[in-house]
Amino acid sequence: MKESDECVNPLSLDERLQQLALEAKELAEAAKENPAKIRAKQQALTRLVSALQSSGKLVRPQPGQFQGFYKEVHAEGLQRLFVHICKKIVNYDPEKGEVLQWANFLLKRQFYPEAAKEFFPTLPKGVDPRGVKRLTLDDLDRENPTSVIPQQIPLLSQQIIQCLEEDPEGIFRNTYIKSCPIASFQIIAIQRLSGYSWEDISQTFDPAIPIPTLSSFYQRCVTKFAPKLKEYLS
Repeated sequence: MKESDECVNPLSLDERLQQLALEAKELAEAAKENPAKIRAKQQALTRLVSALQSSGKLVRPQPGQFQGFYKEVHAEGLQRLFVHICKKIVNYDPEKGEVLQWANFLLKRQFYPEAAKEFFPTLPKGVDPRGVKRLTLDDLDRENPTSVIPQQIPLLSQQIIQCLEEDPEGIFRNTYIKSCPIASFQIIAIQRLSGYSWEDISQTFDPAIPIPTLSSFYQRCVTKFAPKLKEYLS
């Protein structure tokens, strides 16, 4: 190596995330005027979300918070954050802070509190949350999981929601609807099994994904991944 040659230092996590966020923001702004940029925008957002997921730096709810619902609130808060980033990436301002600062601020101040409200108000007064029935693998392919227990929203078992969230092999987040990488099985399954309607889920994507497409994709993935989920839980 010549003395003038210099080693290229790898980007820090903050630098890498900022690079991904600015790329996604630029493409999102371009896609408003040029529909041909939509696919590139979606791919850039997928890279950004994946980098945030794998960073290990996103804040969790404080220990002791949301007893009986901790994992559910955590998973729901993360999904709300990722959907928000995908829809509002043009609002990211690097001069106001790093990407992780932005994301963690939103989690603590908005999305974890909002997620908690999805669970606690559903319990009748005096009901111990630890006694609420949770969904099992056999419930994964129910068409309407919110009707399993009248007047209460049944929750994913802690084991299943942990599998979907942690996704040790990356198969849930890397299986997505063709032409829309951000519409992964991981995101769709957690939203659907958290009680969101197909119409609600459809509108979280830009442009909206047709409900028949979402439903068909979800059902195929449930069949495909049921053995893998059982393997993780065994």
